[in-house]
Amino acid sequence: MLLTTDKSKRMIKKIIQLLPKEQRKGGIWVALSVLLRSVLDFVGVAALVPILLVVVKQDDGRGRMLALCGAVLLFVLLKNAVVTLLARVQSSYQLEIYREFSRRMFANYYHRGLLFLKGKSSVQLGHEVNHVCYTFSSCVLAPVFRMAGEAVLVLLMVSALVIWEPLAGLLLCASLFPLAALYVGLVRKRLRRYGMEELEARRKQSRTVVEAFRGYAELEIAQAFHTSLAAFNQGLELIIRSRLRMEVYQLFPSFLSEIAIVAGLALLIGTGNGDLGLVSGVFAMAAFRLIPAVRSVLNSWVTLQNASHTINIVKEGISSEQQEDAQKEPPFVFKNTLELHGLSFAFPDGHTLFRGLNLHIGRGERIGVRGASGSGKSTLFNLMLGFFPPTDGEILIDGRGLTAANRSEWHKLVGYVPQEIFIIEGTLADNIALGQPQADRKRVIQVLEQVQLKEWVDELPQGLDTPLGEYGSRLSGGQKQRIGIARALYKEAEVLFFDEATSALDSRTEQEINHALQMLSSQHRELTLIVIAHRESSLAFCERILDLDTCKIVHNKNK
Repeated sequence: MLLTTDKSKRMIKKIIQLLPKEQRKGGIWVALSVLLRSVLDFVGVAALVPILLVVVKQDDGRGRMLALCGAVLLFVLLKNAVVTLLARVQSSYQLEIYREFSRRMFANYYHRGLLFLKGKSSVQLGHEVNHVCYTFSSCVLAPVFRMAGEAVLVLLMVSALVIWEPLAGLLLCASLFPLAALYVGLVRKRLRRYGMEELEARRKQSRTVVEAFRGYAELEIAQAFHTSLAAFNQGLELIIRSRLRMEVYQLFPSFLSEIAIVAGLALLIGTGNGDLGLVSGVFAMAAFRLIPAVRSVLNSWVTLQNASHTINIVKEGISSEQQEDAQKEPPFVFKNTLELHGLSFAFPDGHTLFRGLNLHIGRGERIGVRGASGSGKSTLFNLMLGFFPPTDGEILIDGRGLTAANRSEWHKLVGYVPQEIFIIEGTLADNIALGQPQADRKRVIQVLEQVQLKEWVDELPQGLDTPLGEYGSRLSGGQKQRIGIARALYKEAEVLFFDEATSALDSRTEQEINHALQMLSSQHRELTLIVIAHRESSLAFCERILDLDTCKIVHNKNK
């Protein structure tokens, strides 16, 4: 029991350390509300004692007895109204913690950067941001408050019973608490294990569903959906089996409660003296209120143990390294050059892509990047965009180093068209003006004309207000790429990064996209284009080409 107490203290200390300063102050008020609820519950039980005394002794008339019952009933109604308000205070506090932790974890995971996100499962991160934070609130904080409140109530009732009738109080403790300790010793570890098994099974279920929906075409062609369905069924069986075992064990407190009442009454009758009717009545009344309290404490402890893993997950998720204030950085003004000096990069596992890379890009230039798969083309873009920190060397914009602190200013000047265009579940206008609260519809139409999508938009029944579906499911590959280019033009980007955006397109669509880029190149001579492509035809309009296989710059003979 001492070990359990020490663990509980350490757990409570961890929980308190997780709470922000303002939430700690709010937690004090919630603790006071929990204490007040316990006192009110105790007074509510105590208010029944006068009725019991009157009924047992029958000294007063029936009218006075009914009047007393009415007064107690009125008190109980008022008491329950206050308890409901106090319970709302506690629930609001717990949901505020959930909102704060979920928001902070979401923002922290996002700001840890692309290298972090690429090394994690998006399903796992989503599960932690949404489900784990809520579980911490409902299955860690709530049980702590509930245990504290019920423990205070138990202490008040046992103390009052011992003071009023020492023998009855001691017999109640002797019959109730040993059984509670037995329950903790026999059941607690099993429930914790079953809870962890269910949690892990639910994680796998989420991953199985997401993978099946994302890989529908491949699974359907390979006729492999049965493997996903088998994994899903296996997970369901594990969840159901764990849940059934947990529910059986969670019924034990009710069984033990009944045993405790009968045993206590038997001891009281066998050893007691005096007015056994009154003493037994008070004993039974106290027992019937204490038993749910003890049961609540035990079940809350089990719930807390099952959810204790969320404490470390939340602690790691909401912690963030102290970062420089990017708002204090002066804005970038790209007038002359973008330079790579001795640039090197290696992944955390030690795999090195390139060393000592040098490149000088003038404003308005058209630069191509080519190389074999795995040579580091997309990684180079991630470095030039500030997503990855270089292992060695530096990136300079007009002589100013690009860092994690000032990259947001650099991003205001650049546009990025990746291989897979990010499409939000919104309208066409929302996707062109990504991140803007209100799209400039006139400007949206202008950029759609520049990327040769205006005629297509005119044919849409809802025009710019046409929903594009989940992940752009209603768009072709070429339309997605043009929307990506239009997005960069809408924000008036001065540097456009084009990352193998035509590699998955058919030759005709690729030619159309390349033609659109050439038109942009001729119409906006101040626009700097940096293009990754496998095919030489996609780099035809580039003036110089960086070959990552040799780390050399070659001049385009066609220019």
